[in-house]
Amino acid sequence: MINWSEANDSELVCYCIEVNKKTIVDAIKNGNDTLSKIKESTKACTGSSCKELNPSGECCSKDIKNLIKLCSGKENNESCSCCCSS
Repeated sequence: MINWSEANDSELVCYCIEVNKKTIVDAIKNGNDTLSKIKESTKACTGSSCKELNPSGECCSKDIKNLIKLCSGKENNESCSCCCSS
């Protein structure tokens, strides 16, 4: 798993939709502090090719929830519905 506190802004979070860290962090700073709000505002975590495109072979929802916690301090227990439950 990527250490998001050290990753640069251009690091991809969502490989299906090609959404980078900066886009997610900016969305969180603008009040989108849940997985569903991030999905709505950035379209991240709405694809269906995570296992093929993401080098980790997993859905990006875990990474998005880690960024939410890192940037807002809030825990988020929502599950994604794009490709798997996490």
